[in-house]
Amino acid sequence: MSASVLLVIGDDEERLHLRRALSGEGWRVIPAGSGSQARQMAGREDFEIAVVDNRLPDERGFQVISAVQKPGVSTVALLRDEDTMDRIVGIELGADYYMRSPVNPRELVARVKQIFRKRERAGDGDSGRIFVGELEIDPDQVQVLKNGKEVLLSPREFKLLHTLARSPGRVFPRTALLRQVWGEEEYIDERTVNVYVQRLRNKLGDDPTDPKLIETVRGFGYRLVRPTAQ
Repeated sequence: MSASVLLVIGDDEERLHLRRALSGEGWRVIPAGSGSQARQMAGREDFEIAVVDNRLPDERGFQVISAVQKPGVSTVALLRDEDTMDRIVGIELGADYYMRSPVNPRELVARVKQIFRKRERAGDGDSGRIFVGELEIDPDQVQVLKNGKEVLLSPREFKLLHTLARSPGRVFPRTALLRQVWGEEEYIDERTVNVYVQRLRNKLGDDPTDPKLIETVRGFGYRLVRPTAQ
């Protein structure tokens, strides 16, 4: 089965143009014109990438992003320049990529290709499970276990944790994490790293007032704490 993209665009004409561009690359496109349609599709369809416009007829796109997220799904939020507050909320809810809307079909195709290439490289080059204390991180399955229990993370959260876990005890400056986890992403700044670290701590059960897993090194950045027994 070909790779699949959930395309959530409110404007009929724009959705048609983008659907044609994506389908032309051989990808299966699952179209939705509203938040409610997107939720229905997410409940019955499998897809690897969700492209969600922030302006939908029934709700804001950042609400849809939260609803369609699944383990292994990358999300692309399409935002207008004036959507500043929605962008902040979208980051907090876990959008992985951001593009200006309305988006050029060629630019969207290029971004989706980039995401699929990153996923392929992650599968090819990052084999081998990582064990850090209570954590077991499997890059092949994009899976995290804590004490044997699965922790569901977004693709970006997983990549951040995987980056830290490959060098436990090493302090990563926020700028380094931005380069390694986000690359040259529009709209992203160092505060995004703080938001995602907070999300990881919450999902991993790491008390932010006294973190045992992901430690803040003031003035520098973050590190995954190396267990004393390792």
